[in-house]
Amino acid sequence: MSTLHETQIGKGRKIAGYVLTILPSLMLLMSGIFKLIGSEEIEKNMSAIPNLLDSIFVIGLVEILAVVLYWIPKTSNIGFFLLASYGGGIIVGEIISGQPPVTGIIITTMIYVGTMLRKPALSGLGI
Repeated sequence: MSTLHETQIGKGRKIAGYVLTILPSLMLLMSGIFKLIGSEEIEKNMSAIPNLLDSIFVIGLVEILAVVLYWIPKTSNIGFFLLASYGGGIIVGEIISGQPPVTGIIITTMIYVGTMLRKPALSGLGI
């Protein structure tokens, strides 16, 4: 049966993993919702990247779908890989728009480290 964490990990590691993944998940979920409802602030930020504003609704849907898949136990692994890929896109978008990629790096790192704390077998490193 698929779970959101492996059973052999300690309680502290499990809690740290959940904290590190819930916070960026909520940030991405809210970002996706704002993209769907057409927030002016989001549109202003995304207008710095050429031709991206036309796809804002689809990007919001993908963002929400990835977060939802991440938190469903049976699809959490594919959701993790989608969020990791999406995080790479955030970093590239920040670089293209001339901003330092701090937000993308922090969100992606939190999701990656939190997931590895909860599911060490997913890394393939045996940590």
